[in-house]
Amino acid sequence: MSDATHTTDARACPGNDFLDPLLARERDRPGSLFCTLYRDGQWSPVDFGAFMARARRFAGLVLEHGLTPGEVVPLVLRHDLDAHAAFVGVMLAGGVPSYLPYPNVKQDHALYWRQHTTLFAHVRPRLVLTYDDLVPQMEEAVAAVGATVLGQSRADGSAPLDCPVPTANADTALLQHSSGTTGLKKGVALSYGAVCRHLSCYRQALELDAVDAPVVASWLPLYHDMGLITSFLMPLWLGLPLVSMDPFDWTARPALLLEAVERFRATHAWLPNFAFVHLSRVVPRGARHDLSSLRALVSCSEPCKPAAFEMFQSRFRDWGLAPAALQTCYAMAETVFAVSQNSLSAPPRVLDVDRASIEAFGPVRLAGPDQGENAVRLLSNGPPVPGCRVGVWRDGAMQGEDQVGEIAVRTDSMFSGYYRNEEASAKSRAGEWFLTGDVGFVHDGEVYIVGRIKDVIIVNGKNVFSHDVEAALLGVEGIKPGRAVAFGLYSERTGSEQLVVVAERPEAPSADQQRPATDIAADINRRVFEAVGVPCADVRVVEPGWLVKTTSGKISRAENLKKYEAMFRTRPSQPRAEQAG
Repeated sequence: MSDATHTTDARACPGNDFLDPLLARERDRPGSLFCTLYRDGQWSPVDFGAFMARARRFAGLVLEHGLTPGEVVPLVLRHDLDAHAAFVGVMLAGGVPSYLPYPNVKQDHALYWRQHTTLFAHVRPRLVLTYDDLVPQMEEAVAAVGATVLGQSRADGSAPLDCPVPTANADTALLQHSSGTTGLKKGVALSYGAVCRHLSCYRQALELDAVDAPVVASWLPLYHDMGLITSFLMPLWLGLPLVSMDPFDWTARPALLLEAVERFRATHAWLPNFAFVHLSRVVPRGARHDLSSLRALVSCSEPCKPAAFEMFQSRFRDWGLAPAALQTCYAMAETVFAVSQNSLSAPPRVLDVDRASIEAFGPVRLAGPDQGENAVRLLSNGPPVPGCRVGVWRDGAMQGEDQVGEIAVRTDSMFSGYYRNEEASAKSRAGEWFLTGDVGFVHDGEVYIVGRIKDVIIVNGKNVFSHDVEAALLGVEGIKPGRAVAFGLYSERTGSEQLVVVAERPEAPSADQQRPATDIAADINRRVFEAVGVPCADVRVVEPGWLVKTTSGKISRAENLKKYEAMFRTRPSQPRAEQAG
């Protein structure tokens, strides 16, 4: 294709509240820094003009191949400049970009392709953008829907789109897919208006206007809402510099994030709960990085646990980390991102609650100083962000403060519905409220999350939250942080569910350095009973890579339950501890 461009002045093109600031910045400040990318051991700055030039080539590419306004374009790209540019390029072309994860060596490839073939059959895209090496496999996955697969290098010869295809605030901006821990991933459709309204509100909650020279650092995958919103679309829209590394580069060397904070004086970063524990344990003791620039290191995506913060603060306090820098957020793709966020002026509040009151799904009772194991420590997720209301739904009605139930949310940045799934969209609503599927309560105007409704295991009438079990295992020697799963299996002998734990070893240099599986299992049993008051019916200590993860990196309870039953065959009847290779 020719490199010639159209002659229409981009400034005269109709826009929307999300794209207009990008076009203005491209026109007025093309030399401003968009992002510093880590690739092949090097940090490479990318200015905004170069970013938009690449985005315009992707826009031209998809239009050349027949993209029509409002069509969904899945993006399966490695974490590089093209992954960012293609997303905006599809927007400029009037399409709806949707990030999907790319396969990696640590995934079950058969599961990956099975899930994505099903997803493509549901979405029915006409175009898919991916990296060149994946084109042949991707063509097989989309053959049934007849989609055209475009390798990223084909944008090199495309004519850059000069004038964006007109889109309005009410139009769908993007499709964000769920983790897919059970069944088909649900596509969350978000309008341009919803995205902009949310970014404006979250900006206030983060007090970004009061921060001197904000810089966002991230290793988070873009196909997850935490990475997409906090570490791409928000800094892009607000004009904040981004420091970005591939998730697999961070996995190989977790200290890379701390190095980036020091080198680029990053002020904001977001992490799932397990990453706080992981960094505390694996960063070399001899290393040291200045973390004094951090204003907010925000825990999100998983239930936030006080123990993870305590471990991180103890490990890195001497590195200049301010106590108030560790923050929490409750978020979901259906509200674009944040539902609640702690104030950056103080550390999140820790609340001790009587465990029985939570397990009974009734009124919350604060724990007394002598309750010990009967108390559960919860970390506040802060008050709702501006423009958002949070309530609790139970027994078909909204409850007041200090009542345990399903968290419900109302906001003007709500999603438009699940893509081509009217049944799921309808089930998620109670009038104007969105039912999140999360169990929690509101206390003194702040949101506390206990777990997921689907992750409640009922053992002899006692409600046990899987996340509580898994959190109790974070300090067990011989278990890789974040690589344990708890689920319930029905026992005909007891007439109730029984608690099962499968935990994965970390990679070890040699077998003789591994802790015996029986010792690990005994430790797991003790920790679990201390945390939730229920013994494990079965414990399995498995080798690295055994556990099945979703394509967004979360442990899949459904798939691991299937694998457990297929490998061990029998229902648990008494505590056992065996190593599975």
